[in-house]
Amino acid sequence: MKTLHVLPTFLLAILIACSGISFVYADELNSNVGLSLKSKLEQLTTSVYCYCGCTRETIQHCVCGAAQQVDKEFESRLKAGETVEKIQNDYLQTYGMQYFALMPVEGVNILAYVMPAIIMVLLGGIVVFVLKSKMKLSVAKQPAASIEKNPDVSEEVQRQIEAEVERYKQG
Repeated sequence: MKTLHVLPTFLLAILIACSGISFVYADELNSNVGLSLKSKLEQLTTSVYCYCGCTRETIQHCVCGAAQQVDKEFESRLKAGETVEKIQNDYLQTYGMQYFALMPVEGVNILAYVMPAIIMVLLGGIVVFVLKSKMKLSVAKQPAASIEKNPDVSEEVQRQIEAEVERYKQG
């Protein structure tokens, strides 16, 4: 029974760890320190959709002329020393947030980052609980014959004990 009291604390610790990891990952996506020009450009072109309207593709995957023009503009702005966040924010202010390919880590969207971890922890807890209750049932259903005979107890006393157990089961 002590493990059932420890389980909520364990689940809470895992939840806190998973939420911390998701925030660290989100900050890593937005960081701009130490990245090469090519990786910054890739970060930009995969984070926004093309405004052309032909298909809902990121700048990196769209094959239209508008995407190529935006790609060149992003590259020239990066070479001029602008940050990924500044260029991305300007693009989204011009064309709208519907062209943002990444889900921002704010408000209700935080749940989308954290819920998979919560669901996995809860399912793990349910599995552990079910397995423990199945084990308790299997131990309770063991037949009396499976009880090992104690060499210190005489056979007559052992038979009396088994007879008492049988009467108890029937009564």
